[in-house]
Amino acid sequence: MDIKVSINCITYNHEKYIADAIESFLMQKTNFKYEILIGEDCSTDNTKKIVSAYVEKYPDLIRLITSENNVGAMKNSQRLFENARGKYIALCEGDDFWIDPYKLQKQIDYMESNPECTICFHNAEVRDKNNAPIGKLHVPWSVHQRKYYYGKNYRYSAGEMALLDFIPTASIVFLKECLSSPPDWINHSIVGDTPLRLIASSKGYAFFIDEVMSVYRLGVNGSETARANIENMDKKKLIIRLKKHIEIIDNFNDYTNYQYANELNKAKVYWEVPLLLHTRQIDKLKNQKYKEYLNNLGFKGLTHLYLSYYFPKIHSNMTNLKRKIRGIFIEDDLRDTNG
Repeated sequence: MDIKVSINCITYNHEKYIADAIESFLMQKTNFKYEILIGEDCSTDNTKKIVSAYVEKYPDLIRLITSENNVGAMKNSQRLFENARGKYIALCEGDDFWIDPYKLQKQIDYMESNPECTICFHNAEVRDKNNAPIGKLHVPWSVHQRKYYYGKNYRYSAGEMALLDFIPTASIVFLKECLSSPPDWINHSIVGDTPLRLIASSKGYAFFIDEVMSVYRLGVNGSETARANIENMDKKKLIIRLKKHIEIIDNFNDYTNYQYANELNKAKVYWEVPLLLHTRQIDKLKNQKYKEYLNNLGFKGLTHLYLSYYFPKIHSNMTNLKRKIRGIFIEDDLRDTNG
């Protein structure tokens, strides 16, 4: 039987989490054959040791892809893609995991019955790095794109995927053929999952399953989210990140011959507003194109926006205090739950 799905899992210093990820792959109940590829990027903890133990136990199912030197997330993902033998690729990073044993079967059933569907995704549960529940990770993440979540299974075009912005990486299954000849700019992007889902959906359409079938861990040390939060505290690095995200949209717009220009221009606003703010071009926010975004912020959001501009230190202290208080509440909830 040919391999239908390759589960691609990149991992680095995930000794506390990688077993959860692998066990969630092993529990999948399918009527097709799948393989598990673990891209271990020279971790400094016991991640490789844990993965190797699983490879020894399941040599026909799990393959370890590694090297002598750390290559970074992008190249790690690329080498897994190159080694994948499946028609479809399912993604899950080493600090996330799946919670539905029929996740893959549900997604592949739909994609096989609808060949024009080139990427499929779903909702997720959010937990902190200590595995404490935080809530449901609605698609999309940001309040600015909430109107593009319809509370039901839905077909999304590539332009609508740009408007959704973030989706849980561990929810993605895509047709490998869609990325067989990727444009060069994807290798220079600040993140890999954004251009992936845009390009894949432009080859057909994306299908959203309104079910919670995976867990997204927030705040894990070294994760993209944690790294972004750290860099966002440095104004120069924040400005670079914002420009890089805008660059992805511009590159994709050019790649698709401006077929989705209307949606992509709206998607850029999400990154342009904070960029204008932090580059001291606040007067440009009076432009009509930013009106809807600013109106959606409401009083609370606008207060945060202008505090970050006029009183950055106060805003930073307030944000840090809020995170600490939230962490205390999470710890209290855990104590209550555990008795």
